[in-house]
Amino acid sequence: MSVFAKALLASALMAFALPAIAAGGSTAYAVPAKIEIVRGQGFLIFGAYGNPGPNPCTRDEAIWVPISHPQYSELLSSALSAFAGQFRLQAYVHVCTSIGWHSGTYNELSKDGALYITR
Repeated sequence: MSVFAKALLASALMAFALPAIAAGGSTAYAVPAKIEIVRGQGFLIFGAYGNPGPNPCTRDEAIWVPISHPQYSELLSSALSAFAGQFRLQAYVHVCTSIGWHSGTYNELSKDGALYITR
């Protein structure tokens, strides 16, 4: 196989693989058990949320919201309201991420995700 053919095949495989990697998924609905604000980095919403993606995170009991999220304040208010009112949350997440001194990887609610609140 020529170098050109190998490069073309590799490009085609990557083009089909990237959308699968970038695809997100919905966590389970759960009532927040705890909210942790993490050292000026963001906050964690703890609950039985599970791992929605094809590449599961090592920690499935929390959703991470980084402080760089454009709706950080609104999401923190929503999470605290859900915690206080015992409402269920569900997040549409895309990636697993490490958080400072916490071990493992967590589902991250990025700017491309969504947060749902229900009874």
